[in-house]
Amino acid sequence: MLRSWAQALRQAVQSITRSGLMSLASLATVSVSLLVLAVVACVAVNLNLMARELESQLEIRAFLRDGVNPAARQALIEQIQALEGVRSVTFISKEEGLAMMRERLGEQRWILEELEENPLPDSLKIELADPHQVVAVAEKVAAFPQVEKVRYGQGVAEKLLAVTRAIRIAGLAMVLLLMVATVFTLANTIRLAVEARRREIAIMKLVGATDWFIRRPFVMAGILLGMVGAALAAGLVYMGYQYLVRFLVTNLPFVPVAPPAELMQPLGSGLLALGALLGMVGSWISLRRYLRV
Repeated sequence: MLRSWAQALRQAVQSITRSGLMSLASLATVSVSLLVLAVVACVAVNLNLMARELESQLEIRAFLRDGVNPAARQALIEQIQALEGVRSVTFISKEEGLAMMRERLGEQRWILEELEENPLPDSLKIELADPHQVVAVAEKVAAFPQVEKVRYGQGVAEKLLAVTRAIRIAGLAMVLLLMVATVFTLANTIRLAVEARRREIAIMKLVGATDWFIRRPFVMAGILLGMVGAALAAGLVYMGYQYLVRFLVTNLPFVPVAPPAELMQPLGSGLLALGALLGMVGSWISLRRYLRV
């Protein structure tokens, strides 16, 4: 069993090395395909991270009516905390709210100095475990009698959630399309090697060789091409991504970006596995018509 696999591996290596320039061109094609796929995957991961960051900033601010005593306020906080989709509820007194406004205004804080009294009401800051429930939670909170009004960025929140949903769908669609394109690229690459040996395959088929015996060297060649191409693509995207992260951290520190250590290790492993899988599938597809004897 091991001997037959070793022989198939030797045949696969010989098939690749015999092809010479064609193998190099095939390897370059596979590497470029997987490199593009890796770049799109990096973009999709970071767009998803950005979408989560934007969604995490969605919060509900509930402004309380005048005269709500501490006991009623605490009961309200507990009721809101029990709502589905709510992560935390924080009480912000009118004094704290005014101090926060002064901090946000910065050099323009002098505007507030002319106020004779604090016009802000006490409020509750409601953070959500699931940002997609912002509208439903806001409607429930507004129904409590202690709450005068609710703000959560009406209109803006819905548009933001629609944009983040579109980002995720677009990223997934790009990855899937590139995976399909890579399979056909590998299939065409392996088909060139199969075409050169079509008479040999036909003879082997006529003398009784099984389909798997004929397929095995080509499948292994496809796996080797896929894995080597994936390794080259992973190395290039790793170097490029590290440079990009350093640039963003230095020049645009406010832009959320996935750390290289967290992203590159699973991406590299995934590329190797995907390269092997796509190489195997591509080889399998390219051999189908030549085995119909």
